[in-house]
Order: sequence, then structure tokens, then C-alpha cells
Amino acid sequence: MKKLLLATIVVVFFLASCSSPKSKLIGTWKVSKVETDFGKTKLPPELITHIVDEQKKLSFRFVSDSVMVLLLDKNPHEAYWKLNEKTKTITYYFSNQKNRVNTLGVLKGNEIINETKMPLGELKVHYQKR
Repeated sequence: MKKLLLATIVVVFFLASCSSPKSKLIGTWKVSKVETDFGKTKLPPELITHIVDEQKKLSFRFVSDSVMVLLLDKNPHEAYWKLNEKTKTITYYFSNQKNRVNTLGVLKGNEIINETKMPLGELKVHYQKR
């Protein structure tokens, strides 16, 4: 009886410790920080605040190892996602736009970081699981 209990504990511990990076993503992720670098662009502070506030409206929930729900202003949009195990890049697409793959960000530790370069400058959005 003791051997059976010990074997069960070992198996459960082994399975829990071998969980994939994908399974660790399951749950709701929200913006934790937004960094901006508009360099020489002379943007009014109000516009920068607006840009940051707009980024904070996006959150997402990984439902399974392939389905996610993007929440923009609390409006849900279902999408399919993939994690590149080598680069830790997370991409997604909508079922009606299978050929248009978007980059959600890169998994770094306990964050997903999305870096965007645009003519105005750079934007870095950090997401953390809640």
C-alpha cells in the first residue's frame, strides 16, 4: 500500500514538473507596463497618454493550447495561437484570416513582451498573467 502511494506521488510530481510552456500560458493576461520611446518626435504629452491608454485596453485569455480570446474594450475575439519553442514568439490568427498571422509577443520569463517599431518611435507592451 505504501509503495502504491509513493508511486502515485512520484508520477503526479513528474507530470506536474513536465508541463509544457504552452500549458503555463493558459489563463488571462493583462498589460502590466507600457514603455514608449518616441525619440526626436515631438508628441504632445496628451497624445502619448492616449497611446498608452489604448494599449491598456487589450488583454487576452489563453483558453487551450491552440485557442485564445483577445479582449479589446471588453469585446471578445476568438483566435488560434502558436508558440515557437525556439524563439518563444507567440503568433495568432483569426479563423477568417488564416493567411494573416499576427505576432502577439515574445515569452520572456513570466511576461509576454510586444515590441512595435513605427514611424513615430517604439512601443513596448508588457503583459503578465493575472
